[in-house]
Amino acid sequence: MYPSATIKIVAENQGTIVSMEPLGPGKKGLILAKGDQIMKGYYNRPDLTENAIDKDGWFNTGDLGMMTYDNEIKITGRAKDTIVLLGGENIEPSGIEGAMCASPYIETAVLVGQDKKYLGALIVPVKDAVMAYAKENNIAYENYEVLLETPEILNLIREHIDARINQASDFRTCERVFKFALLCESFSVGKELSGKQELMRHKIFELYHKEIDSLFD
Repeated sequence: MYPSATIKIVAENQGTIVSMEPLGPGKKGLILAKGDQIMKGYYNRPDLTENAIDKDGWFNTGDLGMMTYDNEIKITGRAKDTIVLLGGENIEPSGIEGAMCASPYIETAVLVGQDKKYLGALIVPVKDAVMAYAKENNIAYENYEVLLETPEILNLIREHIDARINQASDFRTCERVFKFALLCESFSVGKELSGKQELMRHKIFELYHKEIDSLFD
């Protein structure tokens, strides 16, 4: 119980509630909220309201998380963003993407691999940093698109991914990025990004389906 709301974590499977019984501390599940400050529903959309708020007033936040032993909430990701590999491993992409973007050469990373044997990623490099690296290392190229196809740049990005996504950094073997594709253009609001600068994954999957398919040939 929190001052302005009641929160509980319940078991889920790919975003679907399995049981309404609250999970104990340290067990990850779907975060539900109930209270006077929770919205009554979507305006003139009873269908959406029914999907989000049950008959007892529990609002499905769509967030995955857990209660700590100090009675705090730890949010770990979004239920709809979860990637389930062919072997059944559940992958939360945000932590892996964030770790990759800590590289000075990676601007944006989008993890892919639903129902596949391994993970892949779409990577938007930091253009200025990559071109500076090419100049410092005397890498010849005709244009930026060609530069991203050179072995030197592909190896550079691979090294920076592997340096951050590994068991020493508390990532599981199944969370390793096995293949990646480099994209020339930065993501923009209204195309790949929402107004809140968040990844619109469904649009990204549609826009770059050829690049994604190439990772799993």
